[in-house]
Amino acid sequence: MKANNKKFISDSIITLTRQIMNIGIGILLLVVLTRFLGPVDQGKYSLVTLLPMMLMMFISIGINTSTIYFVSKNKFLLETVLKTNILVGILLSLIAVVVGLVVIFFFSEALFEGVENSLLYMVLFSIPFIFLKEFLQTIFHGLQDFKSYNTLMIINQFAILGFISLFIIVLDYGLIGAIIGFVLGNITTVFVILYLLLKKKQLSLSSGEFSRPYLKESVDYGFKAYVSNLATFLNYRLDVFIVGYFLSPAAVGIYTVAVNVGERITMVSTAISSVLFPKIASEDTEEARNRLTSIVSRNVLLISILASIALLIVSDFVIGLFFGSEYIQSSDVLKVIMIGIIFLSVEKILSNDIAGRGKPEINMYTSIFNVIMNVVLNILLIPQFGIMGSAYATTITYFISFIIKLIIFKKISSQSYGKLLLIQKEDIVLYKALLKVIQKKIRVNVARKGSS
Repeated sequence: MKANNKKFISDSIITLTRQIMNIGIGILLLVVLTRFLGPVDQGKYSLVTLLPMMLMMFISIGINTSTIYFVSKNKFLLETVLKTNILVGILLSLIAVVVGLVVIFFFSEALFEGVENSLLYMVLFSIPFIFLKEFLQTIFHGLQDFKSYNTLMIINQFAILGFISLFIIVLDYGLIGAIIGFVLGNITTVFVILYLLLKKKQLSLSSGEFSRPYLKESVDYGFKAYVSNLATFLNYRLDVFIVGYFLSPAAVGIYTVAVNVGERITMVSTAISSVLFPKIASEDTEEARNRLTSIVSRNVLLISILASIALLIVSDFVIGLFFGSEYIQSSDVLKVIMIGIIFLSVEKILSNDIAGRGKPEINMYTSIFNVIMNVVLNILLIPQFGIMGSAYATTITYFISFIIKLIIFKKISSQSYGKLLLIQKEDIVLYKALLKVIQKKIRVNVARKGSS
């Protein structure tokens, strides 16, 4: 048990460390876009690149999530999972491209006001690679090879940053260059994933086979997770469309900066919950699952509160320093959203535990309710309060979603609210032990430097 706990902590730290790097790259990318494109074109970039992500969420049918679940249970051969995921990914991506063409042709003026259709057509080239990226990198997630999984996330962000910087800073291609960079970054990531799977994991495309049983079970499990993830994605991103509809691309740019900065606070819960999902799926006893999730949820809540307070104090300075005076309104939006993000951090932990127990339908129902509530609140509040109305809607939605998931999880696990939310004596003991380990390492490093 101790070995398993150490591995869980180690995997969480690896994931958190790499997510911090990923976030750093993401913020740098946002700085490049805001500084070299300005609010209007940066807002257009956000809308254009949202299209392939929306299509991915709508058409993926949950194969990426079910891959994590079934690989962690070691139910199918990896070669079978690999070949099936590639073939299904290609098929679904072609469907997504066709749907994308229809959306652009008939609905671009309503959904992407002020955005040139040529940019939307251009970004469709990224869709097959986005599907393959999602369907293949989750194999590493299911194997709990978090070093490779998180490295791939960093490579994807770094590749996009590198290509975008090349095209808009060096070559001065502007918004078109940013879209080209986004497409090339996703293409690069897919080739790296295939290399790691075929070389590091020594898998072979020729030895695997397309498996209907695997596909059937993946769709059965994945569809419930798919609806949940789709609703969650819409809950996070649909407000961007609504802001664009009621306001302007510049308002989208300002709102997007606030949301992107605020969501960085969830990096701890995102890192731990991504490790928690396959871990819970592979655990044999309810007692082990309940204890692990309780420890994680209350400590993530504490960390999120402290991080949010720190960010609120420096938000004006950070926004002004990195994004410029044009984005100073983003700080006001951020201050409101941060309250909701505290609750979102814990809700992510509970959701991944529930999914790991093989009950994705619970997340599905609550996510559908959340997205409906978020849309209604945005429609009611944005006309009255502008960008701040969307911030209010987001925070209210996150809070209510947290309350719903907390009540549901208590019924499933029989854990008290206190154990889920309040720091316990065992946590204090753990903190003291961790502090001693850190102090010991510091003393050892100082002694080594002194002797050298």
